[in-house]
Amino acid sequence: MLSPQTTQPQGQDDHGKEQKILLLAGVMQGVALVTFPAISTVLTGSDGFGLSSSSYGLIFLPQVIAAIASSFLGGQVAQRLGSKNILMLGLGSDALAMAVLLLSALVMHQQALSLPLLLIATALMGFGFGGVVPLLNTYMAAFQPERIDQAVLTLNALLGLGTALAPALAALVVGPGIWWVLPLLVLLAALLLLWGCSRLPLLMPDAKPSTAATIEPSRRQGAPLMVFLVVAALYGLNETLNGNWASLMMSRSLDSAPQQAALALTLFWAMVTAGRLFFARFASIFPPRLLLVGLPGLLAVVFLGISRLSPGETTAGLVLFALAGVGCSALLPLIISFGEQQLPQLGQSAAGILIALYQLGYGLAAFGGGALQESLHLPMQSLFGWGALLALLQALISFPISIGARGRLRA
Repeated sequence: MLSPQTTQPQGQDDHGKEQKILLLAGVMQGVALVTFPAISTVLTGSDGFGLSSSSYGLIFLPQVIAAIASSFLGGQVAQRLGSKNILMLGLGSDALAMAVLLLSALVMHQQALSLPLLLIATALMGFGFGGVVPLLNTYMAAFQPERIDQAVLTLNALLGLGTALAPALAALVVGPGIWWVLPLLVLLAALLLLWGCSRLPLLMPDAKPSTAATIEPSRRQGAPLMVFLVVAALYGLNETLNGNWASLMMSRSLDSAPQQAALALTLFWAMVTAGRLFFARFASIFPPRLLLVGLPGLLAVVFLGISRLSPGETTAGLVLFALAGVGCSALLPLIISFGEQQLPQLGQSAAGILIALYQLGYGLAAFGGGALQESLHLPMQSLFGWGALLALLQALISFPISIGARGRLRA
């Protein structure tokens, strides 16, 4: 039975065990989130689920809706049920998502049955992601109030590690035809984490007064809310062009082997994580406000290069998707960090709202990409050609944020 959590009295233990299990949950969540794109060749292959491009994009729509809803409602529900209970519900949702995905494998050649199961699985994944990730960040910041930047950086680095691990693991199991091993491993990991969390208090320490309230209004002026919302949505679109379509681009348009297609996705997510760490470490050399504009410019050039790839250019594709990871790396942390600075009227809701708009962009790219291909009979390269324009638009719209930006990157 769910019961509300009470706050932790100050001065108790250092939450060492709790932080370790939360970091492990971050890795698992990263793997779980990318599991569906990582097995895209199975989902769309004639010897797999046989989904069309539009149906493949459709399965991510419930994920986006559920993630946005849980991101918006998570904070309010946590106040009633307690943060620990919401975290456990999210982990349970991740486990159920993998269980339904495994169940769909039994009817993978009967699309009338398999497609609804996939829609349910991605909806559960979205609910888990939207519920778990914000809480992990909140917990890590609360458990290390004197080292918030380092704590959040460590968590997001491990979350990024998980996103890179998923396609790497997929490369090992898709080729031999045992792709179901990947969701099975995630299912077992989620259940173990669920059991581990149940044995720990995971009480949220008393919150300290926010320093934001002491900032003079004249110092808190920045870009208007609409600019941030558009930039967050555009970033979600651009990231998802890589995250959800890289493997299919490699396999369908470049005639790459399944292992090479999975490697492209691995390189993308690995470079997202590595770039985030690099730019956070050398923020004095690469000013965050310049990265906010410069990285989308780099992404536009990379997308243009991807749009001109021809069959057989596998090596060039791998290099370009790795560079796309660099182009995406620091952008989401920067958008959220500067949003917290320049949108004081939103208070602590700023991050959740921006993540929700990021998820909206994710959904538009995941679902809209497949629908555009089929309705207009476009080659997959054309998606990245349009992506180049979107990335350039993101760079231009980011200028007002960049002008009002201050501080350093908190990855």
